Amino acid sequence: MVVHTAFQKEGKIMLPEKASWNIGTVMAVHVLRIVTGLLLAQTVYPFWSGDSAFWIELVDRITVLFLVWLVLVKSRVAWTEIGLSLNHAGRNGLWGLLAGVGLLTVSIYSEKYYAAWLLLTPAQHPLAVQAQAAASWQQLLSPLFLAGVAAPVAEEALYRLLTFLPLRERWGVWGGTIGSAAIFTLMHFSVYWLGEMMVIGIGLALLYYWTGSLVSAIVAHAFVNASKILLLFFGVLPVT
Repeated sequence: MVVHTAFQKEGKIMLPEKASWNIGTVMAVHVLRIVTGLLLAQTVYPFWSGDSAFWIELVDRITVLFLVWLVLVKSRVAWTEIGLSLNHAGRNGLWGLLAGVGLLTVSIYSEKYYAAWLLLTPAQHPLAVQAQAAASWQQLLSPLFLAGVAAPVAEEALYRLLTFLPLRERWGVWGGTIGSAAIFTLMHFSVYWLGEMMVIGIGLALLYYWTGSLVSAIVAHAFVNASKILLLFFGVLPVT
């Protein structure tokens, strides 16, 4: 597999024009993730007890990271070229926080718009329900970790790094941005979140492209998710 070299512009890593894997590989990873989840649901999960929801969610995130890792290893791409680097982590983290504030605002107001104007009934996300029902910080740790750490890391690796790059190579920046955001949205399996997820997916893809760092996208995603979990815990937001 040919390694495509990234370059720097004004101190930023510019993502390579050509991805080291193709769209077929992307689709195979998405299908394998779903198939793996279905198989585990039929063979393993029924025998789990205790806080099984936490472990089921965590296994899915680990599965995603493992599949993405396999693609990266097979492609033999240098991780720094695709934004997997802590170089300029402070600056990229700051951009992530700033973008996260904007995306959080979009997320909150889009939910209110959907409920008030489109007359859609809010879909209760399991982690949101857990956060609002938590009676202590100890009970909050599980949804906070899954939403604020596990989901951002796994989903940015899957939807931005793995999915965006080959779509961008095929259809340009906006084609890759909208295409990866659409897949990100559809995989959340909710009509209620359709507009919100699409806008957030577009924002995260553009942030990844502009900074050349997956760190900024992870930080922004983590800020949005963690903030909403905390707002639910303190009763500032309704469950959605």
